[in-house]
Amino acid sequence: MVVSGHSAATLAGIAAFKRGGNLVDAMIAASAALAAVVGQATSIGGDGFLLFQDGKTGRSIGLNASGVAPQAATPEKFPEGMNVHGPLAPVVPGLVRAWDEMHRRYGRLAWATLFDDAIAIAEAYPVSHSLAERAPAMQARLAADPGCAELYLPGGRPIAPGDALRQPALAATLRMIAAQGADAFYRGETAQRIAAFFETCGGLITASDLAAYAPLWVEPVATEFRGHRVEVMPPNSYGLLLLMQLNALAGLDAAKLTADPARRAGYQMSALKAAVAHGRRFIADPAAVPDAAAGLLSVEMTATLQQAVREPASKQPVRNTGGTACVLIADDEGNAVSLVQSVFNPFGACLRDPATGILFNNRIQGFTHRPGEANSVGPGRRPAHTLCPVLVRRDGKLRFVLGTPGGISQTLTIVQVLHQLIEAGRDVAAAVDAPRWCNTRSGEFLIEPAFPQDAIAALAEMGHAARIADDPYFYGSAKAVEILPSGTLAGAGDRHREAAALGI
Repeated sequence: MVVSGHSAATLAGIAAFKRGGNLVDAMIAASAALAAVVGQATSIGGDGFLLFQDGKTGRSIGLNASGVAPQAATPEKFPEGMNVHGPLAPVVPGLVRAWDEMHRRYGRLAWATLFDDAIAIAEAYPVSHSLAERAPAMQARLAADPGCAELYLPGGRPIAPGDALRQPALAATLRMIAAQGADAFYRGETAQRIAAFFETCGGLITASDLAAYAPLWVEPVATEFRGHRVEVMPPNSYGLLLLMQLNALAGLDAAKLTADPARRAGYQMSALKAAVAHGRRFIADPAAVPDAAAGLLSVEMTATLQQAVREPASKQPVRNTGGTACVLIADDEGNAVSLVQSVFNPFGACLRDPATGILFNNRIQGFTHRPGEANSVGPGRRPAHTLCPVLVRRDGKLRFVLGTPGGISQTLTIVQVLHQLIEAGRDVAAAVDAPRWCNTRSGEFLIEPAFPQDAIAALAEMGHAARIADDPYFYGSAKAVEILPSGTLAGAGDRHREAAALGI
């Protein structure tokens, strides 16, 4: 079963299986295809986190392939705050090295065979609706960068549905990676081209930064929720904020949450605010917060969160932003993976190298420019990071594989999907399709029109300001795979965007 953020990527994963590949081969093929087809959300100039269950051992492991700050990235470089766009905004990309690490350990097919679909997509493919929807809103930023303007503003207008997205430079870069391995990107000709590009445009990433990059193998962190074990990535991922929200809601009766959709949303909103208020400052480079999980998942913190959910809601907004894509796969051998990959904001740094075709991330803004804090920017450090893959177990066996794009709203979207799966008892299709609430860049709460008509008033009584809106961007694009007790696999992709689920 393959579920991803675009049908082309899902088909690429299925094709890898049909060629005799295993789950990791399919993951790489699908991930590379995503990086070619939905560049506003993910690219080989971005990074990722993944959780992987090895079917042979039944154990899960995480791979933190978030990018690191270049050696030249010090607080003094950002006197006015962290850059959002332009040549100072990217961190060292991690996605290609993540593919390499997974393939070396677990891959079956030859590396060079895994990129055919991505290369074909890069050569020419109908423009993604999601990409086309974001281009007009980012037109001024895209126009300011020659590489972005060339690709995304043909003839001076935003690329539109029905257009062909042609990326010959990216196709050539992918061919080089296929032929020479990940070292082509981090140590070879592509690395030299990337370094030359940043030197020319006044950026910070150098050839030595690329050569030194390595992802981190990590143990997942988890909490128990209604008889299920929910596993996420440790910091620098926001995964702990998801677990804190579940711990906060676990103090409420499950039937009470299920009975009233509006009040359930209100409790979930309160849980989000409490988790962020108490936990966000501890989401930082792993070396800076080695004991974060123990403190944030402690009995004392859980009691504090559960009390906060019962009290009138905080007025402090939780702002959201992000551009992300996901690949979820499970097979009949007990293997499973949730990979979330990203350039962060839509079109990342709005910085594209015409020579390599690479669009770069703007993940540097995950840091603070203030020195001396856990999340201060510094050479080789990893920023606080929104990406949040999820695995869920019941009685020791894998039950669900989950993921969604959406910045910090990845955590609140998964909380809502878990309610539908665990507390309401719905299948993955119904759980993903159920009406949701979300937060926006300003921190405003939106609820979908399918909520009861009195929902706004009910939320106001609980201290939450919200409005009804149908916004396909901020509601995320939840994806899920369910492993049924019989062993049958079921998958679901979100109606909000272009997700596609397919099995063989």
